[in-house]
Parts: sequence; structure tokens; C-alpha cells
Amino acid sequence: MSDRPATVSRSASVTLAVAAIALVLGALAFIVSETLGAAAWTTPRYSYSGNYVSDLGNPQCGAYDGRMVCSPWHMLMNSAFFVQGALVGCAAWLLGRVLAGRSRALVRGVGVITAVGFVVTGVVPSSPQTAAQGTLWLHYLGATLAIAGTNTLAILVSRQWRRLQIPAPVGGLGVGLGAVGLLVTVLWPAIFGLVPPGIPERVAVYVFLLWQLCFGGFALHVTQPMRLLLERPSASARH
Repeated sequence: MSDRPATVSRSASVTLAVAAIALVLGALAFIVSETLGAAAWTTPRYSYSGNYVSDLGNPQCGAYDGRMVCSPWHMLMNSAFFVQGALVGCAAWLLGRVLAGRSRALVRGVGVITAVGFVVTGVVPSSPQTAAQGTLWLHYLGATLAIAGTNTLAILVSRQWRRLQIPAPVGGLGVGLGAVGLLVTVLWPAIFGLVPPGIPERVAVYVFLLWQLCFGGFALHVTQPMRLLLERPSASARH
């Protein structure tokens, strides 16, 4: 059951604004790093449908898992995984301060799992070396936790649109995007080989990036962080 509507105090507004900034920055860091990494890939050209996102973090050049992989800016993409995880985890923890009870515990718990997933994805890249070392499974586990975790967060947080004073359509959009991401994640093994491998992965990833930008953007519109920064707290708020 969703939390009851509540008036967001100045303290809660500041917390929500910082969480929103973290979500937007995390998504932008991911998108910019992916775009730059893909543009730097020239031998052969990077394919958004034929290559995985993780290929951009592969530190080795050559044939790998049936495709040619060579990502000159692999460190940038792996750093983006780490930054995204840290910022999403931070945002989830902060949002927990605005929520209460079971909602707080769920959002924070999923946020921690998601952050760990992103960090593991960046620290243990998908590459011939990790495959030879027998640690490739850690990358797959991390990527699964990151994708499933962020889409789950999209649903959990968006359902609290009243308490967070986010417009109902934005809350509904977040729930829908998260549901699509989780559905694709679950169906991924069943459709493997039927469509180019990069397509289902990008659907599952891009929907939560879109949620981060939409939810974060509307939260910033509601909280108006510049106004909060310039506004002096009232005497009642200080005591």
C-alpha cells in the first residue's frame, strides 16, 4: 500500500532535490560515456544492436564471443558504471529519508543492491581475461542486479508520487517504465538469438535511464533547488 500523502517539509525538499540531482547526473554520466565510448570504437564500428553495453568496457581487442570487440575508451565506460551505481545508491538512500516504514526499507535495500551491481559490473568487465580467470559470472551477476535493481527502484519510488509530490502521470510513467524493464530482463533468455543481442539489453537499460531523467527532472521542478539554496529557513524550521 502506498504511503499517505504528506506535505513535504523544507528538509524533505532539500533531501529530494539532492536525490533528484544524483539520479539525473547518474543517467547523464552513463549516456555520455556510452556515446563517447561507442564513437571511439572504429575497428569495426560499434553496433548498438549487435554489441552489448558491456562491450564498451572490455579492455581487450579481438574476437570475443562471436564478435569483434575493441573499445579504446573502456576505462570511461567502466568508470560510468561505478559513478552510476554510486549516485543511484545515494539517491535511493536519500529518498528513504522522505519515505517511511516498509517503503523506506525497500527503497534503501534495493538501492544498495543496485549500487553493488553497477560497481561489480565496472570492476569485473566482460572480457576474455575474466572468462579465462573464471570470474565472468561476477560481471553477469552485477549487470543483472544493476538492471533489475534500477527498474525495481523505478516502480517502488514512482508508486510514492503523492508523498514525493510528483505529478501522477510521472509516477505512472515510472511504474510503466520499470515494469517494461523487468519484463524484458525476465524474457531476455527466452528471446536470446531471436533478435540482435544488443536490443533487449538496451531496452532494459534505456527505460531506467529515461525514468531517472524524467523523475529527477520533475523532482527538481517541484523542489526548485536554487530557491531552497537562497531561501533562509524560518525560525520554526531551525528549532
